[in-house]
Amino acid sequence: MALVRLGVVSRAIGLKGWLGIGGSSGGLARVDRVVLRRGDQDEALDLLEARPQGRLWAVQLAGISDRGGAERRVGAEVLADRDALGAAPAGAHYWTDLEGLAVVTAAGAVVGRVTGLLATGGVDVLVITGERGEVLVPLAPYVEVDLAGGRIVVDPPAGLLDGPAAGAPGEDGGAGGGEEG
Repeated sequence: MALVRLGVVSRAIGLKGWLGIGGSSGGLARVDRVVLRRGDQDEALDLLEARPQGRLWAVQLAGISDRGGAERRVGAEVLADRDALGAAPAGAHYWTDLEGLAVVTAAGAVVGRVTGLLATGGVDVLVITGERGEVLVPLAPYVEVDLAGGRIVVDPPAGLLDGPAAGAPGEDGGAGGGEEG
């Protein structure tokens, strides 16, 4: 069983043992069982109900019936069996499916491999490691994920794949490193 991270327990919700789980984009609605991990301790629990609640998912798990039980799980990673998730919804991807994929430009130049992902609250960001070192590329419209082909094709705006000093503050008099909205 390959476990994948679905989020983290952010807080207790209410008095009946509900957990507020952040960092999940809906995978919790697809599984019947999760693993809560704190350090090297795993706790497998049946998922009774999961629903979106603002920026969190409100989740009720078997065996957690009061606020104290929920508070003891705050900070735990929430994991599930990858096979239980099934296919990602159209236009979405599970992070675990992207890790390790080759990344190339639309012109065919090798950028590297996906070695991680960052949740930014807006657009998730691919962490790509290759000959250029570590490069961060937002999962934006110029990124095409080809799971069947085992690669990601990027057609980034000019300067995005330049070295780490490109656009740094003071280099060109601009603020540099700005975010697109």
